[in-house]
Amino acid sequence: MKSLALVTAFALAGCAQVSGGYAQKAHQTKLQAALGEYERARQSGDVLGMCVKAKMVAIAYGDARDGMNASAWYAREREDCRGALAAYNITPPGERSDAEED
Repeated sequence: MKSLALVTAFALAGCAQVSGGYAQKAHQTKLQAALGEYERARQSGDVLGMCVKAKMVAIAYGDARDGMNASAWYAREREDCRGALAAYNITPPGERSDAEED
């Protein structure tokens, strides 16, 4: 009976390592796809696309448990989204435009 428990324990440990490898590969695939989409938006000058895709990259880094890069991409997202708002002449919520101040 003890040998059956030992075999089961080793088998489960092996499965955990294999599934962990697949999860890491899935995170890397998702991250590469998000980075590629951001780069395409940047190269085409799609400011709104850059805003959205930067968020997707930040989420992908967060899912991969890479907090440092996730934080950097959230900062880039804020910057890109400010640029998109300016490009479309949109005043962010909570900010007053010059015309409203009179």
